[in-house]
Amino acid sequence: MKKNKRASLGTRFWRYKWSGPIVFAPLIILGVFTWAYFENEKEFFTAWSCDTIEDYLLNIDVPERFPLHNELTDNQHIKLHKIYQECVDTKFTPDINHETLLEDMP
Repeated sequence: MKKNKRASLGTRFWRYKWSGPIVFAPLIILGVFTWAYFENEKEFFTAWSCDTIEDYLLNIDVPERFPLHNELTDNQHIKLHKIYQECVDTKFTPDINHETLLEDMP
């Protein structure tokens, strides 16, 4: 603290003026590289809907820029089937029984 009291107003301003860019610029750069890394690790089918994945598994309307289901690597194949299993688990949930719901209401 004593050192700052002896420094002139201009020196104190210059010293603290760059503290924000010095601290936040590396954090922003690190964040961009992290985002780019995780975006690059995603497979092309991770953003697809359940219906699109089901069509892809059956080789229905597969665009030419994507490999066919049978041509995927083992790693990609496992990821695709994990996503498909999540779709199946959520798609075929049991129907709501309205009579039971009405009985539970006060």
